[in-house]
Amino acid sequence: MDDGCSERALLVAKMHGLCKNMNQTFEATLQMSGTKVELLYRISCAHEQNQQALQQTLNLDAAAITRHLRKLEEDGLLIREKRAPDRRATFIRLTALGETRLTELIAQKEAFQRQLLDGLSKQELAGFADILERMSANITR
Repeated sequence: MDDGCSERALLVAKMHGLCKNMNQTFEATLQMSGTKVELLYRISCAHEQNQQALQQTLNLDAAAITRHLRKLEEDGLLIREKRAPDRRATFIRLTALGETRLTELIAQKEAFQRQLLDGLSKQELAGFADILERMSANITR
């Protein structure tokens, strides 16, 4: 019986702690959630995006994506609009401010990634990527 102190349990607890700390530090550094950064990036790549397609791409529920987009719109980073003839579809594009902010966020994200992975060799990173892929496969089977 596993009492929660086995090597595996401790390793999973360390991974959980790392994920939590990594997300909190990332968000504090960028002053924005990873989800919002990803939304801005996806919209920018497409130059314009249908909200429903964006929701499916990022696997977010309708309420969550609406909440994120509303906040980004309030911050002046994007514009949401409905168009004729189908007024149900919402199209999203970045504002000039949104493009500028995204450029800053990408630079900050890259700096964060360099800091996070500092001191790890290419071989260690490749091995770690392999381990993560195998763990991911274990979850989905």
